[in-house]
Amino acid sequence: MADINIYVSRIGQSNNLSLRDASSDPGDDTLTTTVDVNQTIQWSLDPTPDPGRNTDIALVSITKADSTLPKYANSQQLLQADPTVSNGVGTGTVVSASPGSGKFENYTIGFTINSDSSHTVQYDDPKLIMK
Repeated sequence: MADINIYVSRIGQSNNLSLRDASSDPGDDTLTTTVDVNQTIQWSLDPTPDPGRNTDIALVSITKADSTLPKYANSQQLLQADPTVSNGVGTGTVVSASPGSGKFENYTIGFTINSDSSHTVQYDDPKLIMK
């Protein structure tokens, strides 16, 4: 069982993902959580996506992003190296404490769009900020 559930949806027809948890809905792609070291996070499709968001996607991977790229300059690897994805649900364990204000988890979510017959994997990096 997960310590925190993160719900994932697609913003409109874009390749951008939105995150929310049971206690907050930031309305964008940045979610601040209260998860702690050794706790488990589970990512799954949002059962009740906000207006303008949909779940016409399938989660296929959660992987470490390239921390040498400028947009990941303040990112930190806080989750196990490669959280697992099985049957469209991702599960990962927090292995490091939050590095502090302004820092965020270094990861990307790979997904396919169900209505896209090519099943091309898209990637987005919604920010998961840990308190």
